[in-house]
Amino acid sequence: MLSIQELGKKLVEAGRLKLGPLCVYGTDEIPKGAMPSYTIDRCIAKAVFAAALFEEMPLIYVAAGQEQCCPGGMVWMGFDEPHPKLKYFVTVGTPDFQGGAAEHLKATAELFEEQRKRAGIVTPPGKYIVIGPCADNIIQDKVRSLILFAGSEQIRNLCGLAQFNSSDPFFKTVIPAGSICSTMITFPAAMAENAPKDSAYVGPTDPTGNPWLPPELMIMGIPIALARQMAADLDESFIGRRARIAYPEKRVSMKPRI
Repeated sequence: MLSIQELGKKLVEAGRLKLGPLCVYGTDEIPKGAMPSYTIDRCIAKAVFAAALFEEMPLIYVAAGQEQCCPGGMVWMGFDEPHPKLKYFVTVGTPDFQGGAAEHLKATAELFEEQRKRAGIVTPPGKYIVIGPCADNIIQDKVRSLILFAGSEQIRNLCGLAQFNSSDPFFKTVIPAGSICSTMITFPAAMAENAPKDSAYVGPTDPTGNPWLPPELMIMGIPIALARQMAADLDESFIGRRARIAYPEKRVSMKPRI
């Protein structure tokens, strides 16, 4: 079986990634040198992106009681219950919470509540949720999922690779609703009770990260078993066998009709 470091290198090769993949795991002890995500940014997802962007970044972790983190993120990490009025803040707003501010992510507060219930109970994989580079000093059986940042063509190819060894035309790759941190961590790491366990998650559909996530990048969260399958399939897939089609050296120019 590939080590986590070797697995990461395989996915870098498959997606021709410029940013290294990150792995997600749970532990009951803070890893040596790790730092809480809020010391980088209040937004868990933004802190994770920084961990991929800057090689000198240490491991980061999220844990219960970290009030400096975004409250919504703490809910999606399974460390907190949502504020009773949160459903209004992310939808249409209410005068008695946050001054009536609203994110308009759902049409109604009721739809948001139903969506959260359908995701199921969120259970963290340990006292600490740790995110960091795919390195050999990580205990392999603790890793739940991987996080990739990639461009549109890279994501298209990685989705095709995820689907390579499956007859399922609909659910091997999914674009879920929810926060950015749930797309990259909660769902692929099997923390949400009803999230499909063998699907790769692509997104985000939450626009609140657009000010810091470059417009050309997307995020892919991959359960560890599927990531290993993708690595095993790489050489026999279209990426390995028809690399010039997957990543063309020459492209057809399409001119718009005048």
